Amino acid sequence: MLGITLALLSGATSGIAVVLVGRHSQESNAFNVSLLISFVGLVVIWPFAAMLTDFKGVNLAAILLFALGGALTPGLVRLFYYAGLKRLGASINSSIFSIYPLYSSLLAVLFLSELPSLENWIGIVTLVIGVIFMEMSLRRENGSNQSLRNWIFPILGGLTFGLGAILRKAALNIYDAPILGIAVAYSFSFLPYLAILASHAPTRSHVSFRKDLRLFWAAGVGQVISWVLSFYALSLQTVSVVTPLLSIEPLFVAIFGYFFLKGQEHLSLRLAACIVVMVLGVILVT
Repeated sequence: MLGITLALLSGATSGIAVVLVGRHSQESNAFNVSLLISFVGLVVIWPFAAMLTDFKGVNLAAILLFALGGALTPGLVRLFYYAGLKRLGASINSSIFSIYPLYSSLLAVLFLSELPSLENWIGIVTLVIGVIFMEMSLRRENGSNQSLRNWIFPILGGLTFGLGAILRKAALNIYDAPILGIAVAYSFSFLPYLAILASHAPTRSHVSFRKDLRLFWAAGVGQVISWVLSFYALSLQTVSVVTPLLSIEPLFVAIFGYFFLKGQEHLSLRLAACIVVMVLGVILVT
């Protein structure tokens, strides 16, 4: 029960952080926002990791899995996620991204010996229906501003997140140290950013934290708290339990976005129904 509660709290905290980013997403770019949020999380988590970890019992294999998972998520995931948020809006982006439990469940069949049930297949059909209806809703309500090609960002983010969930669970099975795992993951999440900065001069020229730190520091704190909650949830429960609960984030994004993103987010009853259908499908799948 504790793992389930922590997973739900993680989804809610992440939803609040996404809305905080959405309030100022047009004032910066996805790369700067992603890099800053990762940096804030790194600064917050390492002091706790240093105090709470018994480094004498560190397992190298688990550290390597935490590191690889961190390079994927929050590393690449955050780049994909905030690029989608900037183009699609918080509610829509989060809804498409929330299909990631489908990916993690399929990967769990291969690596964690979890077998799909009848409810899983019903959930897959439900997800497809939810995606189709959401696309129809977007085109009807928002016209050409919501191009289907922009969906690639939350879809790739979901795929990467799903793979990261498998790596995190495998690492925690070997070495149950959630705080250190988060610290290592956050540290190695900078690898994609460093590669981009080293190879792309225009990106380097636009990196500036003077204004962005003031706008997005709270979102960075919220995201690292969400990660702490999700890691502890994953250490107590299976991937198939935790990931669908985390994916309920779109409901929190929609609720908080409705109150705090007025003028930016237009949550119709049709779109809200699509979000609910997709989340229901995710729960059934996993």
